Amino acid sequence: AVLLDLRTGRFQLLGSVADYAFNKSGTLLAYTVDAAVKDGNGLFVFDARNGRVTPLDNDAKNYNRLAWNDEGTALAVLKGAEVEKMRERDNVLIAFPDVPAVLKDGDRAPKPAILDPAKAAGFPKGWAASDRAGLSWSDDGKRVFFGLKEQAPTPDTTRKSTDEAANVDVWNTSDDRVQSLQMVRAEQDRNFTFRAAFEVTAGKFIRLADETMRELNVAPDGVWAVGLDTRAYLRNEQVLPAGDYYRVNTSTGERTLITKSQLTGRHVFGIHPRGSHFLFWKNGTIIAYDFAAGTAKALGAGKVDFTDTEYDHPGTKPSYGIAGYTSDGIGVIVNHRYDLWLVPLDGSAPRDLTNGFGMKNEIRFRLLRVEPPDPSQPRSAVARQTFDLAKPLTLSAYGEWTKKSGYYEWANGKLKELVYEEASYGNPVKALKADVFLFARQTFVEFPDLRVSGPGFKNSRKVSDANPQQADFLWGRRLLFDYTNKDGKRLQGILAIPDDYQPGEKRPMIVIFYEKNSQNMHIYSAPAYLPSMGRMPMQATSNGYLAMLPDVHFRTGNSHSDMLECVEAATQKVIEMGYADPKRIGVSGHSYSGEGAAFIGTMSKMFAAVGMGAGVVDLYNDFSMPWGWGYGYQGGSGNTAFQYYLYDQGRWGFSPWDQPDKYHFESALTHVPKVTVPFLIMHGTSDPTVGFVNGLAFYNALRYHNKQAVLLAYPDEGHGLRGLANRKDLTIRFFEFFDQFLKSAPAPKWWTDGVPYLKKGEGAAK
Repeated sequence: AVLLDLRTGRFQLLGSVADYAFNKSGTLLAYTVDAAVKDGNGLFVFDARNGRVTPLDNDAKNYNRLAWNDEGTALAVLKGAEVEKMRERDNVLIAFPDVPAVLKDGDRAPKPAILDPAKAAGFPKGWAASDRAGLSWSDDGKRVFFGLKEQAPTPDTTRKSTDEAANVDVWNTSDDRVQSLQMVRAEQDRNFTFRAAFEVTAGKFIRLADETMRELNVAPDGVWAVGLDTRAYLRNEQVLPAGDYYRVNTSTGERTLITKSQLTGRHVFGIHPRGSHFLFWKNGTIIAYDFAAGTAKALGAGKVDFTDTEYDHPGTKPSYGIAGYTSDGIGVIVNHRYDLWLVPLDGSAPRDLTNGFGMKNEIRFRLLRVEPPDPSQPRSAVARQTFDLAKPLTLSAYGEWTKKSGYYEWANGKLKELVYEEASYGNPVKALKADVFLFARQTFVEFPDLRVSGPGFKNSRKVSDANPQQADFLWGRRLLFDYTNKDGKRLQGILAIPDDYQPGEKRPMIVIFYEKNSQNMHIYSAPAYLPSMGRMPMQATSNGYLAMLPDVHFRTGNSHSDMLECVEAATQKVIEMGYADPKRIGVSGHSYSGEGAAFIGTMSKMFAAVGMGAGVVDLYNDFSMPWGWGYGYQGGSGNTAFQYYLYDQGRWGFSPWDQPDKYHFESALTHVPKVTVPFLIMHGTSDPTVGFVNGLAFYNALRYHNKQAVLLAYPDEGHGLRGLANRKDLTIRFFEFFDQFLKSAPAPKWWTDGVPYLKKGEGAAK
């Protein structure tokens, strides 16, 4: 390694460096040496203030997993040697609680604390302090946390034929985790370690996690930890994921139950940055568990409901989430639909920080972290999560129905608009030592170049020009329009109109959809090759098409019918507005909207052509398939699709055996005989998310019923296209397909005649 002194320009060579890490102030560099001749191995510290190198430990062993404490005064490392025919090294953990004293006093300095698994009381026999996990210090410098792992033989990698040894995977319905999930996570499971602690002063080993409680999250200060036991809930895949949470004393390993049957994911907020509380969402209430007192308290005094009312999935609704914590440690800043609330940890009544202005004007306010924490200062991780309400705060503002956005200032309980306009604003970042801000602003026609401004943001100055080539393209403009579904639910869509559009014209239109899109009203769209059938290409507008992106409102158990209803309603609205030619409209989607597009193409009479990419066409069958896994490919999670269909994006809320007719009806494959429009289907043959068999089955069904369809199968591609030539190919064919049916352009030969396999290269799109 080569050290460069930025003050003088001088270099210093450090030989055979393996690991290295600066302390936060940057004054000390710790590094390990792993030389060919191991006698020179060791742990060393370079002092940047005087250029001196001090050896802290020397041995003919391997040193790794360096870790400074937050103050930059204590250092820990693992030291060990390989064990013949075993996976884990025989590491010892060495902790130097006062490195400055070692550098100053040498041999008279405090001796390091050493955890030797062979000698430590309570250390499980046959286990090791593993270097497969990192080390970390508690804030008080009393404990070092490390990974504990059972020693295991080095696996035999000798390949044997099935004549010598059976090669079989046993899938048992009693397994906690399905075999495919075990296969995908095999390497992760093989390297998994259990969290443990080393009490430095007392030289004591403390076991924290084990097979009964594998997951452990240590508080920032290291005094308490929260463990999760999911054993009782793993096998029940018909309900939302849950577990039992425990308080763990990192000084003793003692566990105390916090809550049972607690939903995970968005229902758990985590540990307070000061390490004082564990917060979670249960029974429609924010609960704060006080570590020191060992008691749980419902927050908000029952005055405000923080439930996410927009959550459109089956199952228990989560909250809108926590925005941050007050720097004085007494309150939590909680998101409501539009406003921000201060919720005291003592259980007293909450206070609306934005005074209902968000709800009244349907503007969503969210906290922004503008001032970057000084990374050289201790506790910077805590500073990133806390906000000082005695100082002005910057909030993002987003108009739900106007799509305007910008920044507001909150100070002394009052809001002040800084900038709020027809654009999309990114998260601003303040210079560490000046009132100067860097941020990006974008619209449909304005590239998100970087801008610099003072505190008010209004008089910003563009400092980059990353997309001058836009001037070479025919662009357009966007308008926002309202429509409703059959229930009268207000929805919005985006319509992009080419620059050369003349009033009164009725243009051909391409519709792309995927859940909600109107929030992207002011997002810039750069010309690019298509990776999928669900990306609205900027080229569509440049080529004279209207480009429409509608929102979809979902009801439980009718996802594809919901897509059909909302996409048709939005399309009808644009026709009524006088822009679109009703006989020249196409629709396309990919993945979730790909299956929706397939369903729409079998049911609707509004569209002249349909594009569909990587979508499920047989819901009944797919419900029982491993998620993104097959013996020929293993790019997905490997888990069952049950949660996806019941509670996640699928939004069904019931299984195919509960309502088989519904699953069959909502599957595009069921309605293929009724198809009257041409289909362009695209699918990667190695798709780890939606199996290629779906695209192939849909194509074969259309073929059987003598429908017009082409399947573009891209070998070795996944859920979206990565290869540049493939993306270019799809883009060309996408427009050739829609051009012939929406613009009466000549049909390409690959559509009329196909491409014989033996002439595959001759059928490349140009």
